Amino acid sequence: IAKRAGAVISYDPNYRASLWKDEKTAVEGMKSAIPLADVMKVSDEECLLMTGAATYEEAADQLLAMGPKLVAVTLGGDGVLVATKDGKQRVQGFKVPVVDTTGAGDSFWGGFLYQINQVGKRPEELSLNELDNFARFGNAVASLCVEKKGAIPAMPDLSEVEKRVKRIFDK
Repeated sequence: IAKRAGAVISYDPNYRASLWKDEKTAVEGMKSAIPLADVMKVSDEECLLMTGAATYEEAADQLLAMGPKLVAVTLGGDGVLVATKDGKQRVQGFKVPVVDTTGAGDSFWGGFLYQINQVGKRPEELSLNELDNFARFGNAVASLCVEKKGAIPAMPDLSEVEKRVKRIFDK
């Protein structure tokens, strides 16, 4: 219903082995939702699990072929790989003291989606330059999150994120 109404559909499979009968069932279940998504965030481990690919770039290509217009593969402290039909690029993460990685991927994706929402474009209309900026913003959110304990209590506010992004662009 949301897709027919023009909503942008975001998908993050968020694989948790203990929630599935077995790995094969998990992969089938997670892959079944991909064609419904416009944008997809997947972890480094999830993308290889779901595709059987040897590299993140190859996995991103396979995921894009299943329907999403944009795939973001989070790479932990190494940042993110952003992929569209127009190309792929890695966006470096922020080097920070890590206290707790809980919520890092979710905070990254929240920041990234916030940026998409701010420009008001459909995912297929976004340039690689815009996606690079959105990924830097998402990386800033995640870097602030991992500096504190807990997922929700560690979520930064917008002013903290803007300050971190500005510091990087001012260098």
